[in-house]
Amino acid sequence: MTLRLVKYYDEWKFVFPKEMDSVFDEYWEAFDFLDYDEKECQRRLKKIIKQFPESHLDAYNHISISYRNQRKTAESFHYALTSYLLGKNAFPKEFNEKKDEILWIDVDNRPFLRACQSLGLEYQYRKNFKRAIEIFKENLNYNKNDNQGIRYLLLECYLESKNYIEFKKLLDNYGDDYSVEFLYGQVIYDLLENKGQNSMDLVAKAIECNKHIPTELAKEKHIKPEPHRIPGEPHFDTGIPIGSIQQAYEYWERNKKTLNLKLVRDFFKYVEKTIPIK
Repeated sequence: MTLRLVKYYDEWKFVFPKEMDSVFDEYWEAFDFLDYDEKECQRRLKKIIKQFPESHLDAYNHISISYRNQRKTAESFHYALTSYLLGKNAFPKEFNEKKDEILWIDVDNRPFLRACQSLGLEYQYRKNFKRAIEIFKENLNYNKNDNQGIRYLLLECYLESKNYIEFKKLLDNYGDDYSVEFLYGQVIYDLLENKGQNSMDLVAKAIECNKHIPTELAKEKHIKPEPHRIPGEPHFDTGIPIGSIQQAYEYWERNKKTLNLKLVRDFFKYVEKTIPIK
């Protein structure tokens, strides 16, 4: 019961053992315990892995996340790496790493693409930015449409590792990306490399995406805001809405090594005083 990567016409597709259908419900039941009861989640996923040790990539992917939630980093890395290597082991010799793609649009390709992302994140957590960047670039090369948002993780790695040349290249490659990461990334790059030559013009555009970020980045002390709630639903966490205070805090949290620099903080203090933000 092995995993294969095969070519149909001009597209590559992962093919899983048909027998894996027998644990479809078990997998989703295990998944329901993720972020809720990690021990139970792990127990159920290990049972599936025991049945399909060479092929159930998503069981490996999500048990890795479960251990990461518990800050058991040795275990989370082990399962993420195993999932990635099992996927790579399925590659035939004729697959061309330079030009062939593995598209997210095919649901059977998603477990391996998730494995790439999970392993890249494991290296990023360990501050091994060189290896994280390699994995993220590989992930993006397989699926250039970037349904996973890998470019945002790459941007974080370049910024945190002070690789400002590649940081700027990536910003330019996605010049039409209207996101917090890319719009404020342009501001941060201009501050660090151009001494703020164009920062006021750039930040005026970035504020349209999230007006709370200047206030967050100007702070001396950062306090995580309460989760965003739907009115009338006090116990229902709606995640991190675009343009929210929660998004502003998360942006700082993910990039705080750079965003805590006095140069950056002082600039955003100035922005708060000079640009009226409604």
